[in-house]
Amino acid sequence: MAEKIEQEEQQENIAKGLHPHILAVGQLVEGLSQTLGSRYEVILHDLSHVESSIVAIGGNVTNRRIGGPVTNYLLQVLKQYGDDAPNCINYRSVLPDGRILRSSTMFIRDEEGHIIGSVCVNQDLTDFIVASKLAQEMTACGLPAEDEGQTGELFAHDISEVMESIVRAELETASKPVSYMQKEDKLAVVEGLENRGIFDVKGSVEYVAERLGVTNFTIYNYLKEIRYTKK
Repeated sequence: MAEKIEQEEQQENIAKGLHPHILAVGQLVEGLSQTLGSRYEVILHDLSHVESSIVAIGGNVTNRRIGGPVTNYLLQVLKQYGDDAPNCINYRSVLPDGRILRSSTMFIRDEEGHIIGSVCVNQDLTDFIVASKLAQEMTACGLPAEDEGQTGELFAHDISEVMESIVRAELETASKPVSYMQKEDKLAVVEGLENRGIFDVKGSVEYVAERLGVTNFTIYNYLKEIRYTKK
């Protein structure tokens, strides 16, 4: 309680010398912090004094205090771009204890366009990253179908669904629609379907012929050509 009162008194003293634009933004810091939640921190900087630039803080992620300095990243951006520095949104930061943050820095300018301050928002992503890795471990498969150049496994109720799914997937990977395909394009599609084992399914030749706009005889010729080149 005493620390909070001391912090409020310190903020009041600092506010007396702040630029009106910084002072106006400062009124939003606490409300933004409460809206975003406990994993967020909102920090307001007065960049006229980089060695003690922090003038307001909402939340606590980085354990910094009012009167603290700017970060090395902020200094680097200001040095590189000056008053032309762009807002830096959603960049990655790492704390000394290993926690990973997603940070954004937005600049405050005066009437002449000079940078006078900044608002920094830090989100602690550590718990989310740990949970994400755990979820990946819990749902991982030893041999993902995608790694083998196959489509995801389809649990169909009818073999025709399987056949239609395989043909649809193969056509989606083709470089052009069927209406624009030449012989070599259709031959490549048939070869892809052959590699997927679709022609072991009864009625597949007729279905593929219909989708490619050719005769059954043409599909048989394509298969003959493909199988001959594999010998």
